[in-house]
Amino acid sequence: MSENNQEVKKKGSILVPVLAVITICSVAFSMMQTVYILRLASGSIGNMTYAQTPEEQEESVSREAPEASPVADPEFSLEHAASVTDPNKPTLSTVEIVNRVSPATVSVYVMGQTMTSSNAPVFTGTGFIVSENGYVVTNRHVVEEAEDPESGYSLMVVVPGYEIPIEAQVVGSDIQTDIAVLKLEEQDEPFPYVTLGDSDTLQVGELVVAIGNPLGKLQGTVTVGVVSALDRQINNNGYTMELIQTDASINSGNSGGPLINSFGEVIGVTNAKISSGEGLGFAIPISDVDEEIQSIINYGYVANRPYLGVTVGNVASDAYYGAVEGVYVAEVDAGSPAEEAGLMPGDMLVSVDGVAITRSDDIIDVRDLHVPGDEIPIVIERNGRQLELTLIIGDSYDAE
Repeated sequence: MSENNQEVKKKGSILVPVLAVITICSVAFSMMQTVYILRLASGSIGNMTYAQTPEEQEESVSREAPEASPVADPEFSLEHAASVTDPNKPTLSTVEIVNRVSPATVSVYVMGQTMTSSNAPVFTGTGFIVSENGYVVTNRHVVEEAEDPESGYSLMVVVPGYEIPIEAQVVGSDIQTDIAVLKLEEQDEPFPYVTLGDSDTLQVGELVVAIGNPLGKLQGTVTVGVVSALDRQINNNGYTMELIQTDASINSGNSGGPLINSFGEVIGVTNAKISSGEGLGFAIPISDVDEEIQSIINYGYVANRPYLGVTVGNVASDAYYGAVEGVYVAEVDAGSPAEEAGLMPGDMLVSVDGVAITRSDDIIDVRDLHVPGDEIPIVIERNGRQLELTLIIGDSYDAE
């Protein structure tokens, strides 16, 4: 038995240091694993990394950075490049433009009865304040449902900085230019208002900023672009409008909002977009409607605008067999100056006020040189014979 005890003691004395060595190795391995995991997490090592010499690291960095294009300009700024300059006006940054105009840019809501509420937004749009006593310019198509006091619709306008919406009334509107003017309910303090610019000086490529209420939910949204084109002809309610085209994002709810130049001046009233394409927004040039806006504020309608009461169309020589090229009368408004002068559908216009008529725009150019009450001679061709008529230019308000 003593020999067995001695053998057990001998084995035990050997096992203790073996277990100690195993324990030390396990602890060391665990520590190595922990350090390795931490290095993986920090990104200092990885499956595809290896130790690099300083020369190799420098070469690797140079490979990661592609060579710059010889025509690249790291100092380029679209805002700076697209801005125009004027020695008499400071050019503003986009942030400065927004800070200047957004306090006077309002969200317009036409309120009416819906299936779930007796007074909820039915139509939405944007507008901008043009006077401290609260005259607001917007699009006619935004507020036309609320023009009639008996319509059951009302107008509420959200002005930045005011806690609750402010009631408004339609002062007047103009279907020909798609412009309307609203009057805000008086408040204790003057309203902020915008500065109007000169849209006749716009250049293609010039920076423009739009502020609006897209979808009727995103008040004060700012988008930036350039003037894509000028004098784009768009038909609106039978009237041809020459608009500013821009790639600044315009969406439903932006209608009636300001389009602003580099000097923080409103040079357009956003009113349309082409939904089948991207970046195809349009705005009414402010210089084309400033007199109409002033007239609406003064009289409640556009006064003293010349009116003929005739619709014409161009006929090409190859339009049909035997066609005679020219500008022909298509329609004559009942009771209009054109009807009183004796114009009839089918008449070919030879000259108006001594100006030869070769395209329909010639008539508009002559009309706009006159005022209501002026008498002008019109030469027509009817049934192979030329006749001279006298037309007394009317006032467009009388035709509405």
